[in-house]
Amino acid sequence: MHGAPAMGPSSPPLVGDGEGAGMMHSKSDQLVATLSKGLLEPKISVVGCGGAGNNVVNSIYWSNKKVETVAVNTDETKLERINASKKILIGKDVTHGQGARGFPEVGEHCAHQARSALESVLKGSDIVIVIAGMGGGTGTGAAPIVADVAKGLNAVTFAIAINPFSYERGRQAAAKEGIKKLRGVAENTIVLENDRLLDLAGDIPVNESFAIMERSIGSMIDSMTQRITQELISPIREEVEAYYREMPDIAIVARPAAAPVAGMVTASVDPKAVDMTFTTTVGPELLSR
Repeated sequence: MHGAPAMGPSSPPLVGDGEGAGMMHSKSDQLVATLSKGLLEPKISVVGCGGAGNNVVNSIYWSNKKVETVAVNTDETKLERINASKKILIGKDVTHGQGARGFPEVGEHCAHQARSALESVLKGSDIVIVIAGMGGGTGTGAAPIVADVAKGLNAVTFAIAINPFSYERGRQAAAKEGIKKLRGVAENTIVLENDRLLDLAGDIPVNESFAIMERSIGSMIDSMTQRITQELISPIREEVEAYYREMPDIAIVARPAAAPVAGMVTASVDPKAVDMTFTTTVGPELLSR
């Protein structure tokens, strides 16, 4: 039977001049996908400190499997109720697992004493996001220490601080000092306002209004992880497409499934290179002005 000669199983498909831009784009997508398998996605750890931070981590644990969740608390009972990838009970010899009783200095001391445990859990993280409610004991005191540990491990460090309601007058001074310390360690600190929840919630029960805050923070972190992954892959795509424009007849040879891609790359992110516009996924009415 006459016709085109059969191609052997090892013959690579060729992208010829006549196959058009669509085929070139398809082949570039194939190569980008192949190369991307050799990239290690950045390890992102989300650390919730204290009661409010733990509640956010509990929500993220179920909704975002691309990050590692860590719950830090001085209250053993509350910590047991939280779902997280890892949990750290700090200061048990000081608080006996009963919490910091609203004293930030106690939370800070407990976190200081637990630095080695924090370092062990956060080691290898490329990005650390510290979340805490301000004005109480554990979150206010421990969050700056956790952020400092993360920076000491050369992780890009973000902080999300949740301000108390304005009617909680006894917590305002502690919250202000806690945010000041947090900003002194993590230059990328976002402050969210509980007061704005009241405006949003209307007649919604308080528990549901807190759930709005938790979902907003979860959406922010989802957006951040997607953006970082995209920023890692985009330069590869640009290089591949440029190469195709110069050499359109390049052949892509499929590798055996078990063969590793050469030149494994561990992603690292420069703090100044991370676009903070992911914060727009949080309703602007929640952000501190």
